[in-house]
Amino acid sequence: MAAPKTIAQAIMDGDERALDRVAAGLLKPLAWNFVERPWGGMRIRAYKGLCPLPDQARLTGSGLGEAFEIAAYDADEEARAYPSRLRFEDGSELALPALLRRHADVLLGPALARAHGGAFPLLPKTLDVKELLSVQGHPAGHTEVYVVIEADPGATIRVGFNDDVDPERLEQELRAGRARQQRLLETIGTRLSTARLQTLLAPWLAAREAGLADLPDELRDVLGGAGWSAAAELLERLKDVYWWVLDRMNEIPVAAGTIVHNASPARVVAPGGVPSAEVHALGNPEGREILALEIRRPGPTFRAWDNVRFPLRRIDIDTAIAGLNLRRVAPEELLARRVLDRAGVYRSVADPSFALEHLCPSPGTPAVVPAEAAHTLHAIAGRVDVLNEEGRLLGSLARGESALVPAGVGAYRVASDDDGAEVVKVTLDGAR
Repeated sequence: MAAPKTIAQAIMDGDERALDRVAAGLLKPLAWNFVERPWGGMRIRAYKGLCPLPDQARLTGSGLGEAFEIAAYDADEEARAYPSRLRFEDGSELALPALLRRHADVLLGPALARAHGGAFPLLPKTLDVKELLSVQGHPAGHTEVYVVIEADPGATIRVGFNDDVDPERLEQELRAGRARQQRLLETIGTRLSTARLQTLLAPWLAAREAGLADLPDELRDVLGGAGWSAAAELLERLKDVYWWVLDRMNEIPVAAGTIVHNASPARVVAPGGVPSAEVHALGNPEGREILALEIRRPGPTFRAWDNVRFPLRRIDIDTAIAGLNLRRVAPEELLARRVLDRAGVYRSVADPSFALEHLCPSPGTPAVVPAEAAHTLHAIAGRVDVLNEEGRLLGSLARGESALVPAGVGAYRVASDDDGAEVVKVTLDGAR
């Protein structure tokens, strides 16, 4: 006698009853789709209600920099490497991309299914930024939003140039800096690993006023002797370009509740064009940690400069500079604010790629959402229940959890017994 099918098998085999049941509720992926990053922290585990791993960064050299909240777009290299997974009540699991490819019309709706072949064209992430990220850009038309969930006092990020930048000067500085990094590695040879070099050098670079005498003894010993003069000049020049690049960018203070809409303002967008992300380097040299929800479309990241990080990672100086707005952008042009739309619902960001609402129910007063196309929900505070118009529970979301809401769910309401509960709702243009 054949074993009964699991829920995952039944759905993939086209069982209409199983599919209808899944399509009528929240598609809530496993919350721990983590990606280690050299700049990552470990605060993200507590945010998602998981046990701490305080020694991970020390043992592996990387923290948990990102959690991919909804990843179902195989044309994107990162999304393909870290797909979201669903776990059903019988314990069976299914990769979200496979589910959407098999049942795109039902789950995403015909328009979105036709446009993307069963893929979901957003890549929302939770970021845990402990160290400075690279200076980077994205393809034309790709914008980003950062909703800050937690931040250490004094935390900042850098977004947009604070003055018009000469592309030739920028390229010259970045190429010279990269070449000096390579020469420094050649000078050190095998006497020090690149990981150890990063550990020793990063705090010195971040301390603007620190001089050569403040370098760690271990690094000075390795670079001492006949080669010290050349090594010292390399280090001084590397520190100069480290701060020259950062000083060209807006330093934006952030705290819990800050919303940064990284999109070129209308005044710098060509007629008939669409906004793109400004140059950005999330995090700060001081190591003040930031936990944020990032909303973006899938697509490549072009590193223009990696802030003298070792080991050397790929950079795309020409491609990055060609795609960046090199004109000045003021910080206030990049900050969004929540505006009350209706009871328990605030709007903050709308651009050609996506729009954000903040669902903030209070005890006894749910946030009501009309019937819409497929979209995502991200609980960043408290715990909520999602109920349809008849009061049937569609699913629950706790802080740090996300869900894809299928196209056929219809109108619903978000209720909570918690004061301060907040769910970020992200909708997109179905033709994109």
